[in-house]
Amino acid sequence: MALAAAGAVLLVLAGWLVQAWLTGHPEAHHPAAPVATDTGRFSRQHPIAREDLETLRWEEMNQLLRAAGADPKEVDRLILLSKEVDNPPASYLRAMLLLASNQPEPALAAFGALDPKVIPATLLYAPFRLHETLRPADPGPYLPLLRQAVAEGKAPPLVRARLQARDGRLADALASYLRTDPQEWAGYDLESLRRIGTHQGLAMDLRRLVAGALASGRVDARLTTDLRALARGGTVPAELEALERKLKQEIDAGTPAGKVAVESARKLAIDRATFLARNYRALIDKYRAADPPQLPTETALALFLSAVALKEPVEMDRWGQELKRRHGDAEVREWVNAMKGTAR
Repeated sequence: MALAAAGAVLLVLAGWLVQAWLTGHPEAHHPAAPVATDTGRFSRQHPIAREDLETLRWEEMNQLLRAAGADPKEVDRLILLSKEVDNPPASYLRAMLLLASNQPEPALAAFGALDPKVIPATLLYAPFRLHETLRPADPGPYLPLLRQAVAEGKAPPLVRARLQARDGRLADALASYLRTDPQEWAGYDLESLRRIGTHQGLAMDLRRLVAGALASGRVDARLTTDLRALARGGTVPAELEALERKLKQEIDAGTPAGKVAVESARKLAIDRATFLARNYRALIDKYRAADPPQLPTETALALFLSAVALKEPVEMDRWGQELKRRHGDAEVREWVNAMKGTAR
């Protein structure tokens, strides 16, 4: 009896959270370095000349940045030298060097002097991130191009993961993060990972991803404390409140992530009404081909109880296993097994 009551409380609580969304209607970081292919033309042993910048190719960007090194005098020299060169890759290089020398506004202006359409998809994220940080109210020219690159499969996995999380496509973002190197994660990936972790169906997989990244030893030491909290499934209340505030802002602004949240809440309200009307067959048929981890816990619970009511063993097993996966404690497992036993 207590186990059945626990299931009922879970359903009521999930409903209350959805209703709260329906009625209620970062910190800046430097952009990540671009990803490109080296050609072996530049090294720190040979000073970079104007002719090098005039013939610089996009795929040589990373190599030349490494050749420039961390010497402030060399960086300043290249900033001045590249200003005299009419070559898009050299102009992009100048923007990156300005950013590296802590001159974000001049870097943004240097990026802005370039036609965004000439920048390769693999190098679009740096100007986008800088523009978003310095001009948060201005959508800018880079986001549509980045979304197109993601849609066409031209964006690197980490960029794809960040954009998908930003747009509320959390299951896709998790799949993309699984293809990334944790060594490339930066501070602003924490927000994306936390957002994925708030999705009831993805939280367990997110914890496994983060735990694996920590075990690999390939994450920035400055991120380990926050990542350990994510791996344990613990989120600081202040962080949850910040995510809720941001999502509410996105809902009000009509961003893609906000629209996804509203649509998810709308679907959840419809599914709840269908379940409460005891229209179990319609609910089961609606989600017969669905991917269980992508659904909210309330929907998974309603589908399990609907399958129990209809005595459908395949759907009972499917949604019962999903509930066990999300809530692996013994009490939930016993409750799922007991409910399945009553239907057989």
